Amino acid sequence: MTYPTREQAEQIWQNGIDYSRRHQTKTPQIDKEYIFHSRGVADFSSRLANKMGLNVDKAFVLGLLHDYGKRIDEKQADRFHGIIGYYDLLEYGYSDAAKICLTHTFKDKNFSNEDFSYPPHWLEECRTLLKNITYDDYDRIVQYADMFFEGMEITSLENRISGITQRYNLNDLQQNTLKNGVFKLKTYIDDKCDCDSYEVLGIKR
Repeated sequence: MTYPTREQAEQIWQNGIDYSRRHQTKTPQIDKEYIFHSRGVADFSSRLANKMGLNVDKAFVLGLLHDYGKRIDEKQADRFHGIIGYYDLLEYGYSDAAKICLTHTFKDKNFSNEDFSYPPHWLEECRTLLKNITYDDYDRIVQYADMFFEGMEITSLENRISGITQRYNLNDLQQNTLKNGVFKLKTYIDDKCDCDSYEVLGIKR
């Protein structure tokens, strides 16, 4: 398989947490938020997959590992966490899990540098790798599930967008790009679920 079993994914995920703790790449609070976020995205991804008739285990695993690259401090390494996770998981031989590390950030792989606040050299490396990657519904599920967790809370899309805007100091263009991409994605997921996806995830408006 191009992705690990749940048991294998749990071990890889825990190894990443252990590495981070040994090298103190996260504060205790950020560590808690990372665990909450990763497990939450895994759960929501599996719920959506079940509703959409996809492989629930695959969706769970990809959701759990989507931020695996955050085991390393991207600012200290001067490398985007998606790139770190991508190459790490390729070394394990799990190309689908590696791919999700990249695709979960970029709703549209044909992005411009102005759409993000990341350093241009990070974006250029991501763009080069994404050029040969084809998105599928697992990528879209994880992209969507990723948008409901802010700090230690499950939240609405609007609140998550606001949190990202403040954390990364997005300008108006970047905020609008994010918002448009997220709600375009919601329309797609709603259509695939044949219902309001908020109902599937138990999100209160």
